[in-house]
Amino acid sequence: MITPPLPPELIAEVPELVRYGRTATRLHPRPGDVTAADSHIGGPLRWPLDEPWPTCVAPRWGIEEVPIPAELLDRLRVVESRRTQQHVMAEGEMELHREIARTVGPGYTGFGSAGDGPVVGYRTRERPHSQPNPMVAVAQLRAADIPDLPRPGGADMLQVLWCPDHHAVRPVGPTVALRWRRETDVNGPFADPPRSWIGRNDFVPVPCRLYPEQVLEYPFRQELPAGLAKRVDAWDERVDEDEDGMSYVEVAMAPGWKVGGYANWSLTDLRDTRCRQCTGPTSLVLVIDSKEYDGGTQKRWQPAKDPQPTAAQQPTGLLVGRWGALRIFACLTCPDAPFTLDQQ
Repeated sequence: MITPPLPPELIAEVPELVRYGRTATRLHPRPGDVTAADSHIGGPLRWPLDEPWPTCVAPRWGIEEVPIPAELLDRLRVVESRRTQQHVMAEGEMELHREIARTVGPGYTGFGSAGDGPVVGYRTRERPHSQPNPMVAVAQLRAADIPDLPRPGGADMLQVLWCPDHHAVRPVGPTVALRWRRETDVNGPFADPPRSWIGRNDFVPVPCRLYPEQVLEYPFRQELPAGLAKRVDAWDERVDEDEDGMSYVEVAMAPGWKVGGYANWSLTDLRDTRCRQCTGPTSLVLVIDSKEYDGGTQKRWQPAKDPQPTAAQQPTGLLVGRWGALRIFACLTCPDAPFTLDQQ
């Protein structure tokens, strides 16, 4: 696959960006048969027979429905009827909502109908696994295939696993395990994964082949020096006047699954990803994205010569957050490469 080039006008107008260019490898997953010898998404791992499979014991996070008592429900209907008639908040409505919240209990998030049934209140609830839950394979990445894959401690392969449910951790979502390996240390036969309890089917990836492509990226605006960031802002102001123009953030950082490069912080602004152990900087190792690109703001990243163009929007079947992405930042100097997760 071939990603269209960066609009030349950007570098022509802001040539200082060149010194901040950094490569990333777009993985371009597409559904297909894979083996333990491949780099892939959702396929079998080269897993030593004598190594325990990682499991999850972190509490799961979910929504529980709590029936609202009939007396409260009758009062709720009365005040909502008054509000509909008067188009203003009925007197005492806020206190009624607080009473509903007290009835539903800690973690109250609102109320609604349980299908065609009664009105219920919703609350978040932590639920333990009945037993340690084996994680599912998310990705296996080989440095031989992916030029931007880091090699901490001489490793040349990264395996990513997670527990397929939302958990009471930050960010709310799957718990993640990484295994950095030297391929020559892992010879067959390989261990078969144990059966996992699946909380969410959209956390189990469709097996996908990878079509790695190295591209050049530029930093998120807040990672640039102040003077250069102002130059980028000026570019965006001119782009806003052009219906077909694309903003800096839309052309500078690739969406979709990728290894390396820069992180897009448009949703939250720049966050601290320093290593929890040494407080030093971390590197963006992997982005696990719900989609490859969209046809609007990310159209610059639609690859040419796509072997499966109809599968390009959501090739892996994964849904992270609200059509977002999970980013893995790792410290490449500390032993065991400790990592931090961020979801956007």
